[in-house]
Amino acid sequence: MGTLAKIQEYFFGNLNNSEYANYMARFRGLFRKVEDDDDDRPVIESADELIGSDALGISEEMVTAFDTDLALLNDLVNQSRISDETALLADEDKHRDELIVYFTTTISQTRKSPLAAQKNAAISLYNQVKPYVGIYKLADQQETQQINGLLLDMEKEPNKTNIATLGLTAVLDELKASNQRFIELTAQRTEGRAAATIENSKAVRSRLDPIYDDMVLLATSTNVLKLTAETTAFVVAVNALIDETKARYNQRIGIAKANKNKKDPDDDRPVMG
Repeated sequence: MGTLAKIQEYFFGNLNNSEYANYMARFRGLFRKVEDDDDDRPVIESADELIGSDALGISEEMVTAFDTDLALLNDLVNQSRISDETALLADEDKHRDELIVYFTTTISQTRKSPLAAQKNAAISLYNQVKPYVGIYKLADQQETQQINGLLLDMEKEPNKTNIATLGLTAVLDELKASNQRFIELTAQRTEGRAAATIENSKAVRSRLDPIYDDMVLLATSTNVLKLTAETTAFVVAVNALIDETKARYNQRIGIAKANKNKKDPDDDRPVMG
């Protein structure tokens, strides 16, 4: 008689939230939740050939608790994009600041142009632009409103024609686009914060861990006490998933260490004999 298959132990604490959520979602996808009403089956059940949770000794209540917390964790992982939006906002704000400075400075300096057409256009524009000089120093939302005001004023004549004379039309077009991107990113970040779940990922993971451990123990025990080809296949599939997760984690850590060494000049020092 061959050795009975059992699910290997693995410490998930080293995984980041994205890796952890990915593993738990894929683990969950290896079995289906058995429902009394076929019309009320959960979305996660995508193939009838998947082994049922009851055949693994896992209760419906346990699966429901697991699914609830996994959904919460996935929401939290998605919300981590808020930090990305903050970084994008900073970049976009810097870009529009540069455009404002270039636009106003060019107009100011061109008042000394030896070309009459440019000089006259710049003098005329300067009086209209002067109230907006320095708006890049304002708080973000105040700056946004001031840029909108500048754009509206520059659409009026003779401002629009004078801007074309100075070759600044493309600069204003880019400022308009940049300001709109900033508005959209701000809205996305606000929406993300409003939808944020009160519970943090650490709390959710602390609940998921014991549920997962119980599921694994029940599945392994069932495979020992009520051995079937399906229970063994499930155990093998989970072990394969764990091996893959280990490999991906080790790969990520290896790449991070390699990149760190490249940035560390001390590592490139020659060995002194």
